[in-house]
Amino acid sequence: MILGHLNDAYKYSGQVRLDFSSNCYNHANLTWLKMFMAERMECIRQYPEPEPFRLEEMIADQLGISPDNVMVTNGCTEAIYLLAQLFRGYTSIIPQPTFHEYANACRVHCHIISYENNDEVEHLSDDRLYWICNPNNPTGNVLMKGFMDYTIRQQQQHIFIIDQSYEFYTNAPLLVPREVIDLPHVILLHSLSKQYAVPGLRLGYITANPSIIHRLREIRQPYAVSNMAIEAGCWLVEHGTSGLPELDSYLVEADRLRNELNQIASIRIFDTKSCFMLGQIEGSTANELRHYLLQEHSILIRDCSSFTGLTNQFFRITAQTPSEDNQLIEAIKAYIV
Repeated sequence: MILGHLNDAYKYSGQVRLDFSSNCYNHANLTWLKMFMAERMECIRQYPEPEPFRLEEMIADQLGISPDNVMVTNGCTEAIYLLAQLFRGYTSIIPQPTFHEYANACRVHCHIISYENNDEVEHLSDDRLYWICNPNNPTGNVLMKGFMDYTIRQQQQHIFIIDQSYEFYTNAPLLVPREVIDLPHVILLHSLSKQYAVPGLRLGYITANPSIIHRLREIRQPYAVSNMAIEAGCWLVEHGTSGLPELDSYLVEADRLRNELNQIASIRIFDTKSCFMLGQIEGSTANELRHYLLQEHSILIRDCSSFTGLTNQFFRITAQTPSEDNQLIEAIKAYIV
């Protein structure tokens, strides 16, 4: 059984007061969306569209591309598994550390998996997929747009799956769908769930050349996206209400949090281009720190020891409000002392 990417806040219902474990911002104002959805509850009596074409058309219009270039999925996770299925048996190159689901999906569909050892890559099949998370989870690093554009245009014999789920959590320039949809070997992943800070809705989408979208539609299950998710997605796209605070200010706060934590002995927080960041603790484990924060302060962080290439000292946090970030800082100080 594949348990997903181990975000386990659901295990601690009522126990978590402050959640830093998810990469999402926790304070999106969802008042108007909730009011709208309360009026649309009757939609649960009906089957959804076999394919969420209405939402796809709205997204395409917003991006300035054709609906033939867009496929809405049940979160980006469905997109990842569909793509692994479409290219079943390929060699997948997955630079580490990164999101678990790429490797999970590739194992299910019998890929040869490489973690980008240069000596190894030279001997791999030409039927390759490169899985690139940008901004990367869990590090928050971002590959420069110019570098990405050059790479994909120079290596058109390989497939590039570029997951930009956190594109709204950075101000670094990234690939734009309308600039690359003419390339049949480039597939971009996006997340409405992350954009509007509503991960429970499970709304992602793919932008790609129509030839790829057509092949994906042939293998996906009908009714994959629920009526409630479609209704909410259409409302969010139409009204454009961001689930995030003003980005520049939010990133300044994330940088403050990183700098404050780096002043604590035994704690190292790595550079990031996003609002989430990777940390390392010395003289203890991330799980021990996590357990202390949960039991003593009702604060949840993400233990990153399950990420390939990381040890049991690594953890991930996401900046929240200044007040909450200060509470996290003080709680970690208390643990170190």
